[in-house]
Amino acid sequence: MEIKDKLFLPTIDESNDLIPARVSAVHRGRYTLLCKYGEVYGRLKTTNYYQKQDAAFPVTGDYVSLQYISTGDSLITATLPRKTFFGRRDPTPGRGQQGVAANFDYVFLLQSLNQDFNPKRLERYLSSAWQSGAIPVVLLTKSDLTDHPLDYVKAAAKVAKNVGIYPISVRTGAGLKELEHYLQPGKTAVLLGSSGVGKSSLINFLRGNQELKTQEIRSQDDMGKHTTTHRELFLLPNGAMVIDTPGMRELGMWDEEEGIDKAFRDVEAFLGKCKFSDCKHQGEPGCAVKQAIRDGKLSQERWNSYQALQKESEYASGKDGYLKKKKEKFRKIAQSHRGAKEVDYRSQPCTETFICKVCGKPVAPEGAGSNHRNHCPHCLSSLHVDSEPGDRASLCKGIMDPIGVWVRKNGEWAIIHRCRSCGKLSSNRIAADDNPMLLLSIAVKPLSAPPFPLDQFPKTSDKNVL
Repeated sequence: MEIKDKLFLPTIDESNDLIPARVSAVHRGRYTLLCKYGEVYGRLKTTNYYQKQDAAFPVTGDYVSLQYISTGDSLITATLPRKTFFGRRDPTPGRGQQGVAANFDYVFLLQSLNQDFNPKRLERYLSSAWQSGAIPVVLLTKSDLTDHPLDYVKAAAKVAKNVGIYPISVRTGAGLKELEHYLQPGKTAVLLGSSGVGKSSLINFLRGNQELKTQEIRSQDDMGKHTTTHRELFLLPNGAMVIDTPGMRELGMWDEEEGIDKAFRDVEAFLGKCKFSDCKHQGEPGCAVKQAIRDGKLSQERWNSYQALQKESEYASGKDGYLKKKKEKFRKIAQSHRGAKEVDYRSQPCTETFICKVCGKPVAPEGAGSNHRNHCPHCLSSLHVDSEPGDRASLCKGIMDPIGVWVRKNGEWAIIHRCRSCGKLSSNRIAADDNPMLLLSIAVKPLSAPPFPLDQFPKTSDKNVL
């Protein structure tokens, strides 16, 4: 089968001596192209690209119309409409978006089963993959390096919802048969992953040769060296195509709100269900997100990742708009606090009266026996409002349950609290009006179920045994 029969090029009007071609590599000012004449080189037609503000410059995988010239570089006259597109924030400040690849059906997200495995990075890759319009597939490479590849599959499944996850090994061939479902004639997959994750080795295997240069990872830190230096499309023997990319350990987000929504469907399920439509999910009553975290239906870590990627995407899509929105947010906060007396509870006494959110009883400052009231004396519960004692800087605002009592050096008792939302532990000195029976029941609770049988104690009258 000739190369032109494997390219599945689109049909265009060839009356103006133009033919369809596909970009297989992008060099500085020069393009490698695949067309019915085989592999050729081309340059952009200046009047069609540089003199038009809205011209889409070709990236690897793009289909273009080409004015073929047999004696030299052909001329690329237009970039044809894309069905999928993957971009990232340009590492050079001020340059906006950088195109990575176009017109692919699948995004193979590669992480190797060594120190490269990083669920946080996988979340970022998934958001970008969904945003592109293609279908993401997670490939856990070098599965021969671990005796427990399924543990990594389970960890990846927590962030890659409804996505195929395959542990593979080029050395042993494990799992590679599963890729045949995706690599069908006319289909294209783009490979994304860090340096040394095994992209070039995988392409070598799929092509049935060892043409691509590969390098071993550094043994001291499991990190790879950059092997691929530019994006390149490869035609496989069966007519499928893969696009290799340079290792990208950090993937700058670029206006990926839709992709984030798809990658975080488990989080999106709770949005819009809060009691108030303008809920900021920072401790407002009736917040469905915070309730889901307290009930264990959504992890705090997953929620934090969602918020971080949303903010990064908003910033990337429009720096000026993001800063304006941020300024307006803090202006409203300043208005709400304007005229209010600023109190620093780290150095000043707390004189506030409040209703306990757990037992519903009123709590007055009097009777605490100290200048600081940090929990309810009736049920001993507290709220996670401090990052450091008294600073009221925490955004969690979760309920803190009393789980234990310990004795300080001076003999004073203190309560150990644990936050229902984030799990943070804190120690708070007891108050003079604390419920004594409840304090005592928490203190002796471990003694009611010791981790050893009581009949192990020696039966003796020696008073010094205990």
